[in-house]
Amino acid sequence: MVCIYCGGKTKVTNSRYQRRSNQVWRRRQCLACGSLFTSHEALELESALSVNRHGRLEAFKPDLLLEELHNAMHSRKDAHTASREVLATIVRKLLELPQNPVFAPADISKTAAGVLKRFDKQAYLRYVADHPSLQ
Repeated sequence: MVCIYCGGKTKVTNSRYQRRSNQVWRRRQCLACGSLFTSHEALELESALSVNRHGRLEAFKPDLLLEELHNAMHSRKDAHTASREVLATIVRKLLELPQNPVFAPADISKTAAGVLKRFDKQAYLRYVADHPSLQ
């Protein structure tokens, strides 16, 4: 990685895996100017695949799942923040599945329902109502 201040080469001085956000936190130091800065590395979810209704592979779209989660949690005051946090948990659980990086729609729905059930019972019931395959 290049320095954000001078464009010189950098070295990693500290690195930690952030399990909760599924990221790697790195402290970097520029070899040219000596500046310190932090970077966060995360998996690009668009490189993961999901199977659509017609059996074809397509890019996994976390924004669609985020919208469904937000709709399920619309009555919460913190619906936007909560849906983002729940999405991060769902993605982490999906990446632990053996068929990673190809996700079936049923796996995505079941994982989302399981996380929502533990997080917010009312949101879980709304989510299940919108997904007849879970009933």
